[in-house]
Amino acid sequence: MPNFAELARAPVYLNAMGRGSLHQDHELFYNRSRRGALGKADAIVVIGTPMDFRLSYGKRFNPEAKTIQVDTDPIELGRNHDIDIPIEADARAFLESITAELSGFKADHDGWLADLREQEDKTRAQMEEWMASDREPIHPLRLCAEMANFVDENTIVVGDGGDIVSHASKILPVNQPGQWYDPGPFGTLGVGTGFCMAIHSVYPNKRILMVNGDGAFGLNGFDFDTFVRFNIPVVSVVGNDRQWGQITVGQRAMYGKERVVASMLGDNCRYDKIVEGMGGHGEFVTKPDEIRPAIERAFASGKPACVNVIMDQEPPGIMGGYEFM
Repeated sequence: MPNFAELARAPVYLNAMGRGSLHQDHELFYNRSRRGALGKADAIVVIGTPMDFRLSYGKRFNPEAKTIQVDTDPIELGRNHDIDIPIEADARAFLESITAELSGFKADHDGWLADLREQEDKTRAQMEEWMASDREPIHPLRLCAEMANFVDENTIVVGDGGDIVSHASKILPVNQPGQWYDPGPFGTLGVGTGFCMAIHSVYPNKRILMVNGDGAFGLNGFDFDTFVRFNIPVVSVVGNDRQWGQITVGQRAMYGKERVVASMLGDNCRYDKIVEGMGGHGEFVTKPDEIRPAIERAFASGKPACVNVIMDQEPPGIMGGYEFM
């Protein structure tokens, strides 16, 4: 990926399990300006990513752009959006081949890249206000900023949730392929505990940080009993906003606050106590300055752990639901 991007001088946007294919410090890594870039690009290469809702089915692509799609599954080629050049191929094989063909060639898109970087920096500055926020209940971006301090090269991140996982994907430093797992396009919440068990069986010496929504934790949280019995020291940080956030936002907009009762969850439910009751370690957090010490204690315990963090239900500065930039 880096070699092809550097020859093409093209901005790279990663999602799902593609995260980590390019280091976040690389000059061509972007993750907060995708919508604008796709709307103005004159050529778009989509590699191993279905043209589904995460890409707005291609509706936000510049209609004048030449579009190249690479996928191992021929059924995905041209699905939902016309493609100028469909290529049935393995992503790695394609990148190696095209990089070899481009050897000696280097494009000049510095003006384009500078414009996108300016957009990125502007959005990042807006986010940083909330990443440093001391407001209570805790702002989700502050929680993500604190979690980011615990993600190193020996840490695998499992996202199991909606809003909190979407926010975490923009902030946590995922810099290696295979370092990030999430519910995927079907939003199959509850997969996190199974992912953690599989990851631990393959990489027993890796730390595992599971980023949970409170709704997702409610689906398979009792799998912590398995973690305890098999000594799998997963640390789950639950972004607890006491609601099915992505459902609540839409219901509130369409029907008003008085009609969202079905998507609300128990107020300040003690998921940490549930994990403690099964033999794990629990932490309950309500203040921003408590987040880091609680996560430190959770990892230091050597036990399966739950850090239950009470978050703002309607945090300022961000929209509810997924924001696909």
